[in-house]
Amino acid sequence: GHTLRLLSFPAVVEKGLGKLLKLKNQLGPMVTNMARMFGGQDGFNPDLLSGRLEEMLPVIQQVNAQFRDPAATTFVCVCIAEFLSLYETERLIQELTKIGIDSHNIIVNQLLFQKAGEKPCSMCAARCRIQAKYLDQIADLYEDFHVVKLPLLEKEVRGVDSVKSFSENLLV
Repeated sequence: GHTLRLLSFPAVVEKGLGKLLKLKNQLGPMVTNMARMFGGQDGFNPDLLSGRLEEMLPVIQQVNAQFRDPAATTFVCVCIAEFLSLYETERLIQELTKIGIDSHNIIVNQLLFQKAGEKPCSMCAARCRIQAKYLDQIADLYEDFHVVKLPLLEKEVRGVDSVKSFSENLLV
């Protein structure tokens, strides 16, 4: 929810600025006259305010255009192989598609991979079965997406060397 609000913010601002500028054009003379009546002409200049809003509008429009240009912006969804995460990822992808933001990349994080010849404990075997179920669903839902599967690590990725090493997993 928060990500979608953040990504839709430029469109909301653009729409709001357009309405404010329209209102300013309609109500500007009345506001100026009211300010004069109450002795506030020195403190309030509607033309200065609208000038600043008009300066902001092209920047907001450029951000909006950049968000919708797949050559400039691609949103990478990150999830884990569990029901709620997959549900939220699907909702996010649908909303991103609706607002015209490219999102053909998914990272599935924190996966348990069984090592060949090693028998996992019952808890790990159960987690692997659950994750396999959701990985199958991800494969069905996102067959034309670029899906990267990342392992659950024994420790956090901290520091430049660790990040460089871990980033090799993303270049699959």
